[in-house]
Amino acid sequence: MGKAAKEHRKKVQARNARLKQENRKREKFQKEFIMNLIKQEQEKGMFENNLNLDGGPVLDGPVLDGPVLDGPVLDGPTLDLTTNETITIDSPIEEVTVIESPVVESSDSSEN
Repeated sequence: MGKAAKEHRKKVQARNARLKQENRKREKFQKEFIMNLIKQEQEKGMFENNLNLDGGPVLDGPVLDGPVLDGPVLDGPTLDLTTNETITIDSPIEEVTVIESPVVESSDSSEN
């Protein structure tokens, strides 16, 4: 390893150490600030008047119990798959044309 590379690595390590120290100072300052803010609010009695939800607003609406499925929502009839009933589909069957195409193998230039 050349002299320039060693000097560069030393500078990078020094910069990273300085950045880590600055981040620790910033995080310590933020934590102290939040703790002081909470302490001031406690002294003012901000935390003594907790909300009582018994007389609060009532949220009406459907409650979903079960797994949440992410993905597209399809409009249409739903199927109950918990029973062993025969399922009949009333929609017309459409003709589908199958196009058979030969498999083309790709040639990689890195294999040559």
